[in-house]
Amino acid sequence: MLHNTGQSLINYDLIGPPDAPVVCMTHSLTSDYGMWAEQVPSILAEGFQVLRVDMRGHGGSTPTKGEYTIEGLATDVVSVLDALGFSSGVHLIGLSMGGMIGQVIAADYPGRLASLMACCTAAKWDGDTELMLGRIAAVKASGTLESIVSANMERRYGAGYRDRRPKRWAALRETFLGTSLDGYFGCMHACLTHNVEDRLHTIDIPTLVIAGSADLSTPPSDNKLIAAKIKGARYIEIKDGYHFPNVEFDEEFNRIMVDWLRKVRG
Repeated sequence: MLHNTGQSLINYDLIGPPDAPVVCMTHSLTSDYGMWAEQVPSILAEGFQVLRVDMRGHGGSTPTKGEYTIEGLATDVVSVLDALGFSSGVHLIGLSMGGMIGQVIAADYPGRLASLMACCTAAKWDGDTELMLGRIAAVKASGTLESIVSANMERRYGAGYRDRRPKRWAALRETFLGTSLDGYFGCMHACLTHNVEDRLHTIDIPTLVIAGSADLSTPPSDNKLIAAKIKGARYIEIKDGYHFPNVEFDEEFNRIMVDWLRKVRG
């Protein structure tokens, strides 16, 4: 389905019992809501509705030109929630850029979320900026994401994942390549300028932070900082997990997620 925010058409998918509590899921850069495919059956089995949202310029959502901010992307998600009548009580699960968005919504829209699960993410960009700028330059020079997809896939999944799940790996790669260039450039700027650290102390909802021990993009230290800044937040690390443990270590991730949702359902 499409929601018009006034700036962009935001694509979303909503399934599950209409009167059930809502789990909203936000994805990473150069992904779409399909990155949560491994989680949806488990969440539905727990009796929740599942709302998955494509970020601006990703998946089925239309891009806008120029530089984006995480705050602007958060506004897109809140606009979808408003349109669906979900004014409060939403459980948000976000990974990487999606986790940045989740932190901003939790900090800047008090009362909207019932819980936050922030995965493989950061409170502020503290990574390899030179590497990221090199990727931007490579895409601008070539006019395609093909120039950076291989290096990105290697940072997202362990060496053996492609052999274990070749069809899923190929589908994720195609999703990466399907991201619009305006969406890529805009969201890359949003990630590189993201900084919600000084507002995390205002978050007063149950929060779980999950990291992959082998994640080079948002390493455990980035995630531990989030957990340290949010009062009462829990931290869990998935051994050998790269940047997408929800895909590569889906059974372990789902056990953690379901246990969390049972605790915060209320």
